[in-house]
Amino acid sequence: MRVALRIEVGSEKGAREGVPALLRLLDEHQVKATFFFSLGPDYSRYPFGDQIPRLVRRHLPAPLISKRCRSNLLAVADAGHDIGIASYTASDWHQDVAFQSADWTYSELAFACEAFTDLFGKAPHCFAALGWQVNPHLFSEEEELGFDFASDVRGQHIFLPESQGVSSNCPQIPTTLPTLDELLAQEGIDEENLHQYLYAACQRIMPNGEVFSLSAEREGIELLEVFERLLVMWKGGQWEIKSLGELYNSIADAPLKRHLVGWGTVYGRAEHIAIQSTRK
Repeated sequence: MRVALRIEVGSEKGAREGVPALLRLLDEHQVKATFFFSLGPDYSRYPFGDQIPRLVRRHLPAPLISKRCRSNLLAVADAGHDIGIASYTASDWHQDVAFQSADWTYSELAFACEAFTDLFGKAPHCFAALGWQVNPHLFSEEEELGFDFASDVRGQHIFLPESQGVSSNCPQIPTTLPTLDELLAQEGIDEENLHQYLYAACQRIMPNGEVFSLSAEREGIELLEVFERLLVMWKGGQWEIKSLGELYNSIADAPLKRHLVGWGTVYGRAEHIAIQSTRK
């Protein structure tokens, strides 16, 4: 059995505090993951920063994550982990992406790719939508940019996406497992037994294995000990723990089915998220 790790880094705090902690933990257990970075301005230091209207946010001073946390981000690549982009401005993506135009989506990805290339000296090869928030234009841009794969939705297995008439040949590697915060919203689950419930959710046969999503802001800081217990349980159970890149390489030559992408809800999360739907 195998599980792949998808790690979002969407704030300066996550990059400054969570990333080094995660790197130490992953190195200790000899595990590789895929990190997806937001590299633009970070408005999370403002109270309710994600709720401030975008036009107002644009006039607020905010640090560029790629500049303020350069050494921490470069350390991820130096450690041999798979790296890609999430968005350029995390708060804009969370609040606005579902209703945005093709031009806005193109601009957001163009800024993210430019910042990534400036930082790492190469173009990104993969993308993950923060919080599983998407629009149809994203899928066409991912193919246009030549990404190997993307991880934008929740689902069951790797597929080719279609949304509102827009198809893409960029494979989607969906998150298959609940997040730790979603499990914590359930009665009877706390930080002491959380890892056991997540491990129990893995006891099923999945076509491509499981994909577990975590963030530098939560699992890299407050829930780091819980994540470590999970790693211990997976390794003790003889699980293969991989990056998304390694998972993709294992199925790169396999034919993929096309599925619609819809909107749905999961327990423990208030907003609607993108979900793998019916086969075309």
